[in-house]
Amino acid sequence: MQNRKKAPDGMYTAREAIAKIGIASTAFYDLVNTGEIRKHLPPGRKEGFYAKSDIDTYASGIQAFREPYASDKVDFSLALTQDIPSIYDLVSSVSGGPNHAVPEDILKAWIRREPQSVHILRKGGEVLGYISMFSLPMETLMARLCGDLWNRHIPIDDIQPFKSNTTISLYIAEIAVKHSPEYIIHDEPDPNKPDPLARRLGARVIKEAMSFIVRLGNQGTTVSELYAVGTSPFGIAKCRELGMEPMALERGVREDRIPFKLDLQSSSGSLLVRRAKSALGIKGE
Repeated sequence: MQNRKKAPDGMYTAREAIAKIGIASTAFYDLVNTGEIRKHLPPGRKEGFYAKSDIDTYASGIQAFREPYASDKVDFSLALTQDIPSIYDLVSSVSGGPNHAVPEDILKAWIRREPQSVHILRKGGEVLGYISMFSLPMETLMARLCGDLWNRHIPIDDIQPFKSNTTISLYIAEIAVKHSPEYIIHDEPDPNKPDPLARRLGARVIKEAMSFIVRLGNQGTTVSELYAVGTSPFGIAKCRELGMEPMALERGVREDRIPFKLDLQSSSGSLLVRRAKSALGIKGE
């Protein structure tokens, strides 16, 4: 009889996986619940196993994140005008070049219009990640989701300030994180080689963005829905991992371009939805 506590070849037990990654068991099971780490559950078992290849890759990503930044604190904060060139360079480096990045004057206008719309993840003077998100009139939002409007062409006056005692839909315009040089080909991340560093930084940016949504709720601005457009393998995969649902629109949907929606009022969905509902005080099942 096979030892039920021993993992099959090519697999780790939960205890072995937790030790390999080097994180708390609660954090490990959060990753399992969100689907970031896959659990393989044989018939008739309650305890699952975890592919060594998945765990080893995740562990190396943790290490890649820790080693360069172990001696310096990584902060998530509002972007300032002086950060704009670094944001532009970051987006250009991972999106196919300068023509694919929102121009610096547009970024500056976004910040002027709503200072809380642009955030960065930084270590000292280095920008490691960036996210922009704002509230738009539904007509403008749908034009963007359907592909009739690029981010750079969104009318500045359509970006709505975050006001107290309002309920809004939040559009995530851009997310970009630093990639390891060996995972970049032709100025874009290689979709066939997942970058552990980018994965870790992306998770951190998204986690901090959810904390920002909680802070908006605390100041009286309730976010009911999240919207985004995945235009790269990295972006599309990240939207799916978060539990965002592809939108069935007649226009604007291609293999390499998918609009997504996440209903924070939903009584079902991903762990992200349940956490957001709890933090924002949204009642449900």
